[in-house]
Amino acid sequence: MSISTGLGDDGSTELLAGTWVPKDHPRVEFIGTLDELNSFLGDAKAAALLERTKTIIDSVQRDLFVLATALDVPDGAGASAGKEASILPGGGAVEPERLTAWLHEIEEKHPMRGFIIPGANPVSAKLDIARTVCRRAERRLVTVARQETVSPKVLRYMNRLSDLLFILARSEEGDGEA
Repeated sequence: MSISTGLGDDGSTELLAGTWVPKDHPRVEFIGTLDELNSFLGDAKAAALLERTKTIIDSVQRDLFVLATALDVPDGAGASAGKEASILPGGGAVEPERLTAWLHEIEEKHPMRGFIIPGANPVSAKLDIARTVCRRAERRLVTVARQETVSPKVLRYMNRLSDLLFILARSEEGDGEA
């Protein structure tokens, strides 16, 4: 099977449950922004100086695939299609508490000391770009949540992730410890 099917040439795309929606549907916008975020995170991971940063980014990238898959199933379809119910909202890989723990762990070593101008080094700049894309993904998710049911856990995860990316960027500027 080819990646190019031509089925979306009319400006629509198929969600996992088989529903066709416009390519600018809020759910598709969110999933597309997650894809963009995942790519920027891959770039940051490839450049990261600290192994801890690489490990955290890798885990987050896996979470983003879970999120994208879960949000690719419209309300109510996941349970019947067997896709969403096993992923969210019950316990899957998307755990905002894990992000909070990492955030606090790194923040102890790299406390905030005022405003930051991005670009202290290439790795922190890449993480700051990922943070801003994460904030855009979060805004897209809020739009989806106004129209459909979205797990509060997912909203917390996206909010916490941008904070984590900020502090990871600071740790990559720091003294060599994450």
